[in-house]
Amino acid sequence: MSHHQHQVPFAARLIGVGVMLVTLIGGGILGRQATYAAGLRGSHGEFTVSQCSTRTVDYRSHGKHRTREEVKCQGTFTADGGTGSDSGARLEPASSHPAGARISVTQTQSASTPANRRFSYVEANAWNAGLMFAFAFGMLIGTALGAFATVSGYAGARSRVPFGAAWRSTAGGATRPVLFGLAGVGALGVVVSLLLGLAL
Repeated sequence: MSHHQHQVPFAARLIGVGVMLVTLIGGGILGRQATYAAGLRGSHGEFTVSQCSTRTVDYRSHGKHRTREEVKCQGTFTADGGTGSDSGARLEPASSHPAGARISVTQTQSASTPANRRFSYVEANAWNAGLMFAFAFGMLIGTALGAFATVSGYAGARSRVPFGAAWRSTAGGATRPVLFGLAGVGALGVVVSLLLGLAL
């Protein structure tokens, strides 16, 4: 039985490619940060809080206006074993902490020149690592959706190509196995990452 192959609108391909690029890059960044949170990379140590500030950030999500709290802390980082320190350390933790609080962190070097090094810090604990890995794997589901839009032309409810026609166009060949593979790995990774973050 032959399947009707419709013409894929250029705009839908563009949207699909854009979604794939954003999710792959975003997943890579989150995965890299997760390795620091898990203590697999960087220099582990302790962040002693000098002060924290909190501000409300407005943003839109799924067409709705939302707000979230953004916390920024200043303090001193001391590496394990006293091998190094940074008196001008800055951290963006999940919640605010009082002055004098000590937070387990990993130092990640992000800097420009050996003479003027700048460092960033990530909270080092199992839940933070699990959450970051979960978001990174979740991006693979977005990559699968982007790939589907690219090959089929379906780019949402207002798409020129109906979902039924788009789905039928992916029958046969390697398209569906690849899409299901990406989404499946992403979903499994999310579940396992969160379970390990809770259990460890």
